[in-house]
Amino acid sequence: MALVKITQEKSKIRCLDKHKRTLAALGLRRIRHSVIKNDTPQIRGMIASVSYLLRVEPVTAGDVKPARPAASAAKAKAPAAKAAKAKAPAAKGGS
Repeated sequence: MALVKITQEKSKIRCLDKHKRTLAALGLRRIRHSVIKNDTPQIRGMIASVSYLLRVEPVTAGDVKPARPAASAAKAKAPAAKAAKAKAPAAKGGS
């Protein structure tokens, strides 16, 4: 399946609310933010409705970078946080 790179070029400040929701559905958050999507009729329809805000480029499979696994980063931080809590001295009450 073909891929397209969609980049937000203009601000969504003075847009219709429907167009703002379309940008959010495409995954665009700010100016110069890019996403890569499959080239489907549904995506093309969304692009057509907000085309005045976007730049669209075709993408070849070799241009796509693999996604960073977010779960492995969270797992790596969890043991370090537990170890830090275990080493902290307990506060004792009294004088």
